[in-house]
Amino acid sequence: MASHKTLKSVVRNFAESFASLSNHPGDDYVMGHLVYAAWETNGTTCRVDLLTGTIDPSPLLVPPVRESIANHVQWFPTLVHSENSDLSFVASAEMVITIDPNTRRFITGTLFRESPFTCTVQITDDRGKLYAHRISDWWYPEKV
Repeated sequence: MASHKTLKSVVRNFAESFASLSNHPGDDYVMGHLVYAAWETNGTTCRVDLLTGTIDPSPLLVPPVRESIANHVQWFPTLVHSENSDLSFVASAEMVITIDPNTRRFITGTLFRESPFTCTVQITDDRGKLYAHRISDWWYPEKV
C-alpha cells in the first residue's frame, strides 16, 4: 500500500542523486558545471519544478545542467513509486540549487578552487505536510 511517510526518502534520494558523483553529464560532474557557470555569470540560483519540469530562467542552465535536470525530472515519478508512495500524494515538488560564486577557497595541495553550494529538494504532500532534504557542501569544477 502506498505511503505518504516514504516521501521523506524521496526528497533525500533525489537530492543525493542530483549532487552525487554519479551525476556526470559531459566533461564534469553536474555540480562542477553549476559552479563553473556561477563563476562565469555570477548567477546564484537554479529552481526546478519536479512535477512539470519547469525551470526558472537562470544563467546556471548550461547544456549539461539542463540535460541532467531533464533526466532527473523524468526519473522523479519512478522514484516516488519505487519508494512505495504515489504521485497523487505530491501536491508540489521542487529542487533549488544555490551557488555562492563570490566565495572561493583553494583545496589544500592543489590548484583547484571550490565554492559552496546547497541543493534543497522539498515536497508538499496532498495534506500540506512538507518533506525536505538539504545538502550543503563545497564543489570545484574539474574543467578549469
